[in-house]
Amino acid sequence: MSSMNSNGKPNIVFIVSDQHRGDFMGCAGNRVVLTPNLDRLAEGGVQFTQAYCNSPLCVPSRMSMLTGRYPHQTGVFGNSDHLASDIPTFVHGLALGGYETVLCGRMHFVGPDQRHGYKHRLVGDITPTYLGGPSTKYGALKGTSGQGLRSIETAGPGSSPVQQYDEQVTQSFERFAASRDGSGTDQPLFITVGLYGPHHPFISPQVNYEQAVRAMADGDAPITLDSLPRHPWHENWFSRLKAEQITPEQLTEARANYIGLVNRLDELVGRIVKAAEALPGDTWIVYVSDHGEMAGDKGMFWKRSFYDGALRIPMIWHPLRHGGPGGIVRGAKVDTPVSLIDLAPTFLQATQSPVPSFLAGNDLSPLLYGRGIEGTVWENMPPVYSELLTPQDSAIRMVRQGDNKLIYYHNYLPVQLFDLRTDPHETTNLAESDEYLGLVQKLKGLALQDWDPDALIASSLRRHEDQAFIAKWGKKVGPDWHEVWNPEDPGGNDPVFETQREIAGAKEGQQ
Repeated sequence: MSSMNSNGKPNIVFIVSDQHRGDFMGCAGNRVVLTPNLDRLAEGGVQFTQAYCNSPLCVPSRMSMLTGRYPHQTGVFGNSDHLASDIPTFVHGLALGGYETVLCGRMHFVGPDQRHGYKHRLVGDITPTYLGGPSTKYGALKGTSGQGLRSIETAGPGSSPVQQYDEQVTQSFERFAASRDGSGTDQPLFITVGLYGPHHPFISPQVNYEQAVRAMADGDAPITLDSLPRHPWHENWFSRLKAEQITPEQLTEARANYIGLVNRLDELVGRIVKAAEALPGDTWIVYVSDHGEMAGDKGMFWKRSFYDGALRIPMIWHPLRHGGPGGIVRGAKVDTPVSLIDLAPTFLQATQSPVPSFLAGNDLSPLLYGRGIEGTVWENMPPVYSELLTPQDSAIRMVRQGDNKLIYYHNYLPVQLFDLRTDPHETTNLAESDEYLGLVQKLKGLALQDWDPDALIASSLRRHEDQAFIAKWGKKVGPDWHEVWNPEDPGGNDPVFETQREIAGAKEGQQ
């Protein structure tokens, strides 16, 4: 296999953004966003055009990605849920396989275990790391990172803690990569560079905002509301979040700033890739996001929706130096539906690292190396699932098989069925036609297979009582700024964070 170090394994720079929808890239056919760096990664590697998150919410999506298991298998459904420390992640496997594992920035771990297989951390997180714990201070932008009208009403060009955070994460990686150049280590590196953009608040740098406004004037067309009656679950969503109050002008402004944030994200990706060129040995760049963003389509923003705007994410694998026979192919677009849980088996199998006893995902190596069916649906791939269970949202599960996508809303009728080949904007619910009754029953059966929504809801409600109790402890007794990035202390002087010098010193002590 090419693209390897002398020890037979490539460095892997795993870039994970937050809330970047899969079709907001130039390489995905979008002419409103400006993403030359991501486009170059796709041109020189493998782009999965139909990649999905396994939950349209940060923590459950990320924990599924790391474990290769669905939310109902990890027990992580909401942003307050902890991933149990005895559930292995692919990071554990990579470390057992000889990798130095480093986390630089965001991963949205909740609870005392802020590693889950990572040995070092360079920058803390921007969200609370334990229930009741402190959050990064947003000042006048307080409350704009959540779902609600405030994030729409405050949209506009400017600066925000999100931009400051991502800048520090990027600079930290740049310094780290430079420090390894010529270091003489033969240990392969797996480093996750966790960015918070393009997550709201919808505040983008002035230059990126102006880029977005110009591009939108030349032909941006948000997907309009369906001509059919709105689904009952969406009626409740609009009412609960007061999204009906979003004016057309506010929608356009928030959308422009989201596009500006995507443009800014692409600039940071370019810097990360350039810095990665200094790493000794061969290197892979892998880029994904944890979920998408509705960005004004159908009058909706944020996540927690099962339309493709919130569910589909970018997934790009790029060999930084090599490629060709035996390695990651260049310039391939793979239309096979895949999801984030497929990363765990792919990382472990591709690096010949130990694999946990149970993974629900699938190894994508044949598609990466060109031994699968490029550009088409891989016949042996099983359905793709995404699920969500919170007190506000009930229990929802999506199943996609081929071009067909079904969404099951527990205690809400009807189900939704879309043919994404003929109806990519999901405007026509085929489940309302008798012609598709058989397909609806088949896909609904898949959605409910080994997935008991009533039992999951009961278990979740019991857990929320415990979480409320722990949150009281966190507010009164908790360990203060435990691995949380504080913009008032941008140097990251909390002793829990390891500096480059400390990591280098630890290595010298081991030699």
